[in-house]
Amino acid sequence: MEMSTASKLREDTGVVTFVTAEERATEMQRLEMRGALVVPVETGGSLWEAVVESVERVLSDLGASVASEATSPEGVLADLIFRAQQTGGALLVLALGPLRGSPGVLDVDNSATLRFLLAATRERPLGLLLDASDRATLVYGPPVPLGRLLQNEERPQVAAPAPSGEQLDGSWRSWVHALAAARGPQTLAVLERLFMSAYMPLGNAIAAGLDDSRALQVHDEFRRAFAKSYSDASATFAVTGKRPRMVMDAFEVAGRIARLHGARNVQLLLVDSLRWDLGQMVKARLGGLLGARASLADEVLLWSALPTTTARQMDTLARGPEVLRCAGEREQETESLRGRTAEFVRRIRVGSRDVHKLDLVEARLREPGGDPRLVLGPVADTVAQVIVRHSEGLAPRTLLFVFGDHGFAFEKAPRSAEGPAVIVRQGGAWPEEVLVPGFALLIGAVH
Repeated sequence: MEMSTASKLREDTGVVTFVTAEERATEMQRLEMRGALVVPVETGGSLWEAVVESVERVLSDLGASVASEATSPEGVLADLIFRAQQTGGALLVLALGPLRGSPGVLDVDNSATLRFLLAATRERPLGLLLDASDRATLVYGPPVPLGRLLQNEERPQVAAPAPSGEQLDGSWRSWVHALAAARGPQTLAVLERLFMSAYMPLGNAIAAGLDDSRALQVHDEFRRAFAKSYSDASATFAVTGKRPRMVMDAFEVAGRIARLHGARNVQLLLVDSLRWDLGQMVKARLGGLLGARASLADEVLLWSALPTTTARQMDTLARGPEVLRCAGEREQETESLRGRTAEFVRRIRVGSRDVHKLDLVEARLREPGGDPRLVLGPVADTVAQVIVRHSEGLAPRTLLFVFGDHGFAFEKAPRSAEGPAVIVRQGGAWPEEVLVPGFALLIGAVH
């Protein structure tokens, strides 16, 4: 796979461009003047290690907060970006030196790192400056079954244009390949990684106008397989005791993180209908708004119990694992705030403990008219601002654990229906309805 030579700049994410050795210093200075934190990265060995070490060195010099306990690439990168924004950098830009592929081919591990970073620029405030000498450097793609190669199914295709007229680049092919290769039973860790690194990015590309038949088929197959597998497994949770980390475990998860970081107080903030990618947007915005007043202590992925409704998750938080023995017949519809009142955090009693709850996302999704896909950016902005206001009343060294109860999906509206072409789906077993974010902010007294 040859790296694209197209430069691109996106308002909410990053810049990716090739520069010559002569242009490098000028481009770095231009980005810094626009508010970016630009970090030179000398390559040659492990690209991932070089990136982390280079950014950590710069953050240390700038007096940023200490690194979180995150170990996954997604968690480490999120923490680096979050702390970069604390220093005032609206955008973290990695200025990579020559990749030195030999002979003209980047090795498998560094190829995977580069693909990961390129994908992150579309979802996070991250940018890359690539050396012009690497325009023709060859990069390995994700592994694919030999049978598919023999069937000659790996020929490049051209992406369909988005409705706005912007051309989607070819990165979606790697997401398609990753999902297509994930046939048969998968471990929880593999499923979670596929969800974050391939399924959600591909789903958002499809929502943006990608109309490739293979992409649509693979996305739908993964979704249907996930839904069936999780529905079947859910019936055994109460019997075997074997289950993933779920929304009902939020108290335990928050307590563990608090002990690791020496927090004096713990508070849980449940954001109704906060699906995973929306949570990533909120977290990125919080980095710039909170600055040095908070640090990202950790982040996790949580699974919602079926059915993926607010009432069901509140029941599991109140009663714990025993609630899995019933199918939700004891549920009562929870009341969500509407209008301007939805922008306020309220404290509610869940069993014998308190949870703070924000209904803003759910309220905005239920507003009539318009395309619900277009509200995600503005909603992320408002949620982040509400969390910042709420954090101002917390005592120093309070661990604020922000998490979703369930997610939501977009599906095509019936042809006879009036209004937008897509509607919001909740309560099912699709991945974006089940998997939700959780991230811990250590508020105040952060050094």
